[in-house]
Amino acid sequence: MSDRAGAVTSDDYRPPSMAQARRPNAAYKAGIFLIGGTLLPPLLLLEAWKTNSERYRHWILTFFFTIYGATITIAFDPLGVGADGVRHLLHVYAYYQGLSFDEFAAQLGQIILLQENPSPSADVYKHVLSYALGGVLGLPWLFFPVVATVYGYFFTGSMLIIFKHWGKAKLPWITLFLIASFFLFKNIEGVNTVRTWTGLWVLVYACLQYYQTRKKRYLVLMAMPPFIHFGYFLMALPAYAVWLLGTRVMLYSVFFVMSSFTTVINPGQFEEIAATTELGGSRFDAYYRDSLDSADEIIASSQESGQRFWRAFQKAGVQKWALNIFVYALLMAGVYRYAMNAFQKRIFSVGLLTLALSNSVWFIYAASNRSWIVGAIFIFAAFVMSRTDPSTVNRWPYHNSYLKVGLALSGIAFIPYFLYNLSTMLDFPSVYLVALPIVPWLVPDANMSLKEFLQILLIEMLKIL
Repeated sequence: MSDRAGAVTSDDYRPPSMAQARRPNAAYKAGIFLIGGTLLPPLLLLEAWKTNSERYRHWILTFFFTIYGATITIAFDPLGVGADGVRHLLHVYAYYQGLSFDEFAAQLGQIILLQENPSPSADVYKHVLSYALGGVLGLPWLFFPVVATVYGYFFTGSMLIIFKHWGKAKLPWITLFLIASFFLFKNIEGVNTVRTWTGLWVLVYACLQYYQTRKKRYLVLMAMPPFIHFGYFLMALPAYAVWLLGTRVMLYSVFFVMSSFTTVINPGQFEEIAATTELGGSRFDAYYRDSLDSADEIIASSQESGQRFWRAFQKAGVQKWALNIFVYALLMAGVYRYAMNAFQKRIFSVGLLTLALSNSVWFIYAASNRSWIVGAIFIFAAFVMSRTDPSTVNRWPYHNSYLKVGLALSGIAFIPYFLYNLSTMLDFPSVYLVALPIVPWLVPDANMSLKEFLQILLIEMLKIL
């Protein structure tokens, strides 16, 4: 008890709990953000690993993406030569900086109505963001830091949900490799495209949060991807179908199997529907293809042009065979029907229907390839959650021969795609994301990608040897 007002004896003292002791205060957080953002970005990753606060972890990982966007090796090029991001950045400088509000508003209305317009942006998200940063603020160099922040918030938010029970799981090597492959499908390099994969992670995050919490605000978020990228008017349909119809294990499984072996959607009828809008008609004409080249032809052509074997196999679509093996193994082993809980089944259902969509629109190569990635992300998200969640791990048919053989074959077939994605991931991160991110802000010409740095380092080491 206190022996006088305002004084506390040793009997009254209680040491802080472990959770309280590890809860960072405002000054500590500010210091981590300042040091990590200007000197040592990996410190942010270490802090995210150590903290017990999910909210703090989410924001500090998002800030890491902000620093990635601020150091990304995409610079203003008046010719727009290079990756997608180079052209997106050029539009902010060359088009939006001089755009009046009346022109912006008129073009925004045309974009919403899916009409052709003079804007270099076919999507609401990029149009609004480019005008806000280039036309209103006059700070076009902020484009990729902002894009990376938005992307990072939804990417890290999704991954934190998917890997929530990761620390409690004991997994065999083949499963660990499959999960590593999943992590590389669309990671930090997806920032470069600005719209497509931002829309993906917004959709994934919205579905994960809605089926966990049932809060209606996530339904609103689920409706946003078509305004981030026009393609989600098509690619988000499976997610909306699962929301309306619920989980239909047999129906979705049969539809996926059918789409793997036969044409479900008639190209002519699809063209008629697409042509009802100006933008849809022009996009269909741009991406339509009459037939598919064989895998042998693609691989042979890639080898003749001197491409690495993983790029050749990626172009041939070997990863699609790998994913089909993976999905069929889960279906035949009863994982979808019996091992997953209701939440995981919803996520897997979205993936299964999206893969069926990808198979069905093979004649539109961009929609087919992109929806395949969307479907793969949902499939693997459900797989990881089901395989690591303590409430479902005991339901898994670990000794099922279909499952064991299927996972092994899938893992082997995914190796070229793993190497391809690993190589691609190194194209855009700056070497200064490892240390001193302030350098490319002060001396832009000093910036170089991590891949370029490693190549230079390897050449110098060979010279010494």
